[in-house]
Order: sequence, then structure tokens, then C-alpha cells
Amino acid sequence: MVTLILLCLMDSVRLAAEPIPFRAVYKADYKGLPVSAVGIRELKRIENGKYQLSSTAQSFFVSVFEKSIFELHDQYPLPLEYDYKRTGIGKNRDTTLTFDRQTGKVVSEQGEWEIEATKGILDKLSYQYRMREDLKHALKKGQSWPDLNYQVADNGRIKTYNFEITGEEFIDTPVGRIKTVKAIRIRKNGGRSTTFWLAPDYEFLLIRLLQTEKDGKGFELLLKEAQFGSQQVQGLE
Repeated sequence: MVTLILLCLMDSVRLAAEPIPFRAVYKADYKGLPVSAVGIRELKRIENGKYQLSSTAQSFFVSVFEKSIFELHDQYPLPLEYDYKRTGIGKNRDTTLTFDRQTGKVVSEQGEWEIEATKGILDKLSYQYRMREDLKHALKKGQSWPDLNYQVADNGRIKTYNFEITGEEFIDTPVGRIKTVKAIRIRKNGGRSTTFWLAPDYEFLLIRLLQTEKDGKGFELLLKEAQFGSQQVQGLE
């Protein structure tokens, strides 16, 4: 009887530790283009304890698809593969990265480059999952919002992505007003600016993203609807 209770408790802890899957739909707006699009972000569990985080933005003129496949270690992501595809107006791109732990390298499958895989290295989607986990940890511990720093494999180099939480903000969305924390990427050379608005009530699900270039062009996502686990995301009336 005691053994059965312990097994049930272990199963409960394991299930509680697993990330909550979600599917979020966004209005996607390409600044400088007379078109709106639809964006979709999704987290799901795939085979052998692996997870896939994907992001899609599609319109009549352009299509962008990203996905990261990773495992979890102490709730933090260990990337295995990253894919990026862009077609339409402008330059097409097709990139696949593999994170080979045996050789300790990150390799571009297109043969463009390979780099040494430093400890904690992430890809351009899995770092966003890690950001959510870091903020969840701070919230659970009742700590102040931390500065966030990530090592990311980016175009043949390891780049440091630095973010600062600048405060809390309510965002108006089609599902109501949602409380968020605002995370701004800090760049030494200025240029492009990137800001995330993340919802603490939904494990820091992305509510809004704004990326702006020097010339004013850019890209914005705003949540339209989302399924978070078994519940629909809802804001304040």
C-alpha cells in the first residue's frame, strides 16, 4: 500500500513537472507591407520525451516557419535540432541546425558552418522557452525579476542575448486585457529592437511581440486566441 502511494506521488510530481502544451494564434503584422497575416505558436510533446516548440507566420506575400526540438534537463531545454524556413518577398532562407552532444558541436546541415557547443547553448526558439522557465522560477520564489542572458547559436556564431524586464503592463487583446511582464532585448549597437510581453498567469505565454528595424519596418504579433493545456486563455472583461 505504501509503495502504491509512493508511486502515485512520483507520477504526480512527474506530470506536474512536464510543460503545459499550448497552441496560440496571433494576428501578425509586417510593418512596411500592406498586409496582415496569421501567426501560430505551439508547444507539444513528441516521441521519447522530446518537445517541439514551433512558430509560423504566413501571409499572401511571405511565409516563415521555425521549430526547435529539445529535451528537458531539470526543466531547462537542451536543443537537438532547429529549423528555419522563409519564402516569399525578399531573400528565401532555409536553415537546419543539429546540436550533437557526442562531438560537442552545432552543425549547419546546409554545410555553411559548424561551431563548438558551449555549455547551455540554445537556438533562436529554445531560448524563449528557457526565458519562460527563468521567469516562472523567479515568480515561484517571490524574487524580483532577473536580468536574462542566453548563449544562442546564430548564423555561425555564439551570440549573447541579453534581456531586461522593465515592468508589468496590461495588453488589450481579442480575448480581453491580459497582465504581462515586458522583456526588452538589450543590444549594444542599437539597430533592431525586440520586445516580448509575457503572461505570468499562463506560465509566461507570449501575448505580444514587437520587432522593429532602424528604418521603421518590422514585425508584430498580438494574441487572438490560445488553448493552454485544457483551458482557453482569457483576459479581463
